[in-house]
Amino acid sequence: MDLPVPELPITDPVLIVAITMGILLVGPLLFERLRIPGLVGLIALGAVAGPSVTGLLERDDTFVLLGTLGLLYLMFTAGVTLDLAEFARQRRTAIAFGALSFALPMGLALAAGVGVLGYGLPAAALLGSIVGSHTLLALPLAGRLGISTNRAIVVATGATLVTDLLSLLVLAVVQGVEGGGGGAGFWLAFAARAAVWAAAVLWLLPRVARSFFRRVRREDDAAFAFLLAAVFFSAWAAELAGLASIIGAFLAGIALNRLIPKQSPLMTRLQFVGDAILVPFFLVSVGLLVDVRVLGSLEVWGLALLFFALVVVGKGGAAFLSIPAFGFSRDESGAVAGLTIPQAAATLAVTLIGFDIGLFDQTAVNAVVVVIVLSCLVGPSLVQAFGRRLALAEAERPYEPAEAPERILVALSNPETAEELMELALLLRSAQSEEPVYPVAVARSGHEEAGRVADAERLMERAVTWATAASVPCVPTVRIDDNPAAGVTRAARELRASEIVAGWNGQISPGALAFGHVVDEVVGETRSMAVVARLVSPLAAAKRLVVLAPPLVWREVGFARAVRVLKVLASQKGLRVMVLAAEADAPEVTARFDEARPEAAVEVVALADWRRAVRHLDTLAQADDVLVIVGVRSGAVAWRPALQRLPRVLARRHPTLDLLSVTLSEAELVPVLAEAVNADGHEDLVLPPAHIALDLAPAAPDSMLRRVLYGGFPDAPSTAARLAEALVGDGAEDAPEVTPGVVFYHAHTDAVDAPRTFVGVCPGGVALPHASGPAHVLLVLLAPESMAPDAYLRSLAVTARLVRSEAEVEALLAAGTPEEAHAVLFASIRNDLMESAV
Repeated sequence: MDLPVPELPITDPVLIVAITMGILLVGPLLFERLRIPGLVGLIALGAVAGPSVTGLLERDDTFVLLGTLGLLYLMFTAGVTLDLAEFARQRRTAIAFGALSFALPMGLALAAGVGVLGYGLPAAALLGSIVGSHTLLALPLAGRLGISTNRAIVVATGATLVTDLLSLLVLAVVQGVEGGGGGAGFWLAFAARAAVWAAAVLWLLPRVARSFFRRVRREDDAAFAFLLAAVFFSAWAAELAGLASIIGAFLAGIALNRLIPKQSPLMTRLQFVGDAILVPFFLVSVGLLVDVRVLGSLEVWGLALLFFALVVVGKGGAAFLSIPAFGFSRDESGAVAGLTIPQAAATLAVTLIGFDIGLFDQTAVNAVVVVIVLSCLVGPSLVQAFGRRLALAEAERPYEPAEAPERILVALSNPETAEELMELALLLRSAQSEEPVYPVAVARSGHEEAGRVADAERLMERAVTWATAASVPCVPTVRIDDNPAAGVTRAARELRASEIVAGWNGQISPGALAFGHVVDEVVGETRSMAVVARLVSPLAAAKRLVVLAPPLVWREVGFARAVRVLKVLASQKGLRVMVLAAEADAPEVTARFDEARPEAAVEVVALADWRRAVRHLDTLAQADDVLVIVGVRSGAVAWRPALQRLPRVLARRHPTLDLLSVTLSEAELVPVLAEAVNADGHEDLVLPPAHIALDLAPAAPDSMLRRVLYGGFPDAPSTAARLAEALVGDGAEDAPEVTPGVVFYHAHTDAVDAPRTFVGVCPGGVALPHASGPAHVLLVLLAPESMAPDAYLRSLAVTARLVRSEAEVEALLAAGTPEEAHAVLFASIRNDLMESAV
């Protein structure tokens, strides 16, 4: 029996979809083997399947619809993935580059249109509008190369809004002039419609979306449907206002940018639907436009090559001029050229409108289609070539300790909060990290052990599902232990976790210091950064991080890493950052936030009296804030008793706000402490027995410090007295209590040429200003004025950890000689090292 042969072009919708999906499968695979971007393959195979070659498919209403959806989706994802913090910092550059990238092709088009082609001024201006715009066709390729957050790429992405707006503004002017509707009334009505539309998208849409996300979980299908409805309604409304639908889609992406974390199941869904289905359909539909038969026409080719030259020279020239004008590198300039050369969105719209109003003939339309295909071939190729070099340069950037590999451990115990904690962990994880996330659950041993393990495994399934939906690798772990805190602590040490994320219900159990027995023990027994979260509302609704940076916290070695993690969180969510810091610390805190990557909008508020920070926060806190406390473990320079109470104070005063307590990492200090106790005369801890004074009698602070310092200046008692007075005069914030009963004084001085550490022991205890109780141990660090800041911070951290517990204070009080006290002090650090290594 003869099989029926389908007529061409194919009209069976099932077969049309089958052929198209085959193109989507084969095109990228085939062309990438030839070292040609897969996007190019989709256009080329679309042309082969089109009416002018095989005739399998035609660009009917179905392809027009899907192609339009793909184009709008492409512009929407461009707005959603735009790094708004970097764009805000580079907005002047983006606007200037966008104007340059439009003006240069426009000027060339006016000259060529009038002088070479004999066009009238309206037609020449419309030609300039065509070649002046660009479509971010290769932006997904830049994302796959890992350069989408590069400064130049962000500038080029932001410039798209400028070029397309200018292109469509020129179109509107030409339409008005040609249609006789270019009077003042026409422009006033157009401006009013555009203003109302822009306000609705940029002001109303984010508020509606935030209200929606407060009520509906983002991983639900309803959230995805909401986003699709938002983008297409915005695109439709833009057309009502007299603008192109692509502008509406792009602006909707910008409006919703802050509500969609870069690493989340929702973002993964958005990118998958776009990259795998809608955008490829658009590229195939562009290929179907190609009429291979006109490729034999010298007139079409001549016009096409002229138009293409205007695009390449104009866009490439703007990218080249960005090297001296904006400080781009050659590779960045090449990648920017590749992003801005492709023509598709506004190009098609303007060309077809120009044909409808009689300014372009069929030859010009065919030439523009050829230009679209050529530009879509050349642009991605340039991005791939130069983008690889940028990616390699980024990978070879000098190592920064604060950017050490991220191994985030998530301590899970409650099924109701598991997904929220996993979401937080993904928000704290930088996009460049290749490490998996480690959710950990501890099942208590005993006669019900099997059931508890099964419950823990079900909890792990939810965590893995969440991470997998966000395309983040995940290594779940179930531990069996009588003590949940011990199970988590051992897992953190064995996995060498850099951050630990744990939940807190905001309530304090009896006898707990801060969060509860289990969480307190985990934080106290580990050296990793610990992020304890009290989450009461969806993070999708947040607008701002309000960070409390206690006095001297910037002097802690782990502060740089904490700043980076907070800026990653702010960048992922598009949050503004407000930091409350003591007035004396504000410049240093500002510098630390400015130095850290990625970019985020940061404002540091200097407080004249840090003790009133909580009351000050009461007046600043808003309904969409996330409160962040930067804390330290006892024995750190910035430790103070009030930090232990601060989380529960804020939880009580702000019950409706999310609260994060970030305890700084001490892992960076482990090798430094090891050198200090194992290397004789180590520069970070110069403490001979002569620098230890026992049996101090209670007296005024300067008198006691003078007695402590005599051992280091036996031949210069006046120097010891001068230094003692200077230490006391430096103010309360420079002599903090590092642990109960231990006070630490430190200063730069010209009296020493290397760091020197001193210890004084007062058996009777002495009442000192700003200490929570009697001080029994006085630590002193004198550093030379020429000492580098990083070395000084390291010495501060090492000295502060000489005495960290009441048992060590008691051992010092019992020491009969300086030599015995010396052994106690170094044994303290060795014990600390042993605990870190367990």
